[in-house]
Amino acid sequence: MIHLEPNEELLMVIRRHWFALFRHLAMLFGLLIVPSLFFSVAGFYCGFPQQVQSLINFAFSLYILGLIVYAFIIWTNYYLDVWIITDKRLIDIEQRTLFSRTISELPMSKIQNVTLEIPGFIATILKFGNLKVETASQSTFIIREAPNVYKAKDLILKYAHAAANNKQPTKTTNN
Repeated sequence: MIHLEPNEELLMVIRRHWFALFRHLAMLFGLLIVPSLFFSVAGFYCGFPQQVQSLINFAFSLYILGLIVYAFIIWTNYYLDVWIITDKRLIDIEQRTLFSRTISELPMSKIQNVTLEIPGFIATILKFGNLKVETASQSTFIIREAPNVYKAKDLILKYAHAAANNKQPTKTTNN
């Protein structure tokens, strides 16, 4: 659990764009449909013996169970991989595998450069991209397929410049 300092304000929470999850789920759906059609058509036309049909049903059940576990892992990675932007720091929580997580913090005063990349047509249309934040010590935070990258970049730069100059930036509201 991330605890904010008493005078720290949460500005933005960034998770990956829904399209990143959609691509994985579409692939899982394809991996589910193709074998299902194959076994139904093959079973209808070939007429497997009962013992072979039972073995095929058992193997297919294990296959579906594997797909469900893989879908759970994809969802967990999607949901728990998050960036938190506050007025004092940037927090990167990266869910690497099911039981491996890395949490990194970067003070706003240490930020040197913010780069954003919009990789391709779909990313341009759906307005998501990759955001890379660099420090003078060559450490880099990257979030891939993030929504609202322009707003996040502007927010990070605004508070990073204010922290570097020891000023408090003016709060703006977006409608």
